[in-house]
Amino acid sequence: MATTQAEVPRVPVEHRWLGLDRRSIPYGLVALAVIALWAWVMPWVDDRVAWDDSTRAGEAIQVTDDITMSVAPGWGVIAGLRTSDETRSGAKAVKQDALVKDGVLFSIVQGPFDQSPSRLLDQTERITAASSSGFHVPGETRDVTTAAGLRGIGEDFTYLGGIGSIDAFVVDGTGIEIQVSGPQAQVTALQSETDAMIDSLAQDGGES
Repeated sequence: MATTQAEVPRVPVEHRWLGLDRRSIPYGLVALAVIALWAWVMPWVDDRVAWDDSTRAGEAIQVTDDITMSVAPGWGVIAGLRTSDETRSGAKAVKQDALVKDGVLFSIVQGPFDQSPSRLLDQTERITAASSSGFHVPGETRDVTTAAGLRGIGEDFTYLGGIGSIDAFVVDGTGIEIQVSGPQAQVTALQSETDAMIDSLAQDGGES
């Protein structure tokens, strides 16, 4: 009896652009922008700006309307909303959150995406690699499961001037990409904090 190989789900025509899922392009562009920002601009800015909006123990970031992430104290908030913040528009979350500490950037970008986490990670990597000669992934991807049971996939990378990691999750039609980047010594020194923040990613009302 002949067997047939399962077909890989194809991205609908209306979502394709040059062979890529257009919904993943913002994630790749953010990854590229972060690398460029931290390779050339932020080393200069970080020495000259004192952050006056630092996180405190027990605070959390509102990643999406129903997903939160606990934050370690002492990170400067560049963009994003805490769970305790109230806005005039009533919005609970923003498309991108960004935190900085000792030259390390912790960035979260979220938006509609209904493919797998591996698809999101793969296309983010392709977009970034095609646009940045310094971007390199030295190893294999790894499975990621948060303490609350959210499952994703991640990988480490190097770039001109530093190292980093990307972790991708897809929860109820929303893609979440978390990127950590900065000089190697500082990223390594803060790894326990950044790992704990990623591990704290949780959805209100249950697991996914």
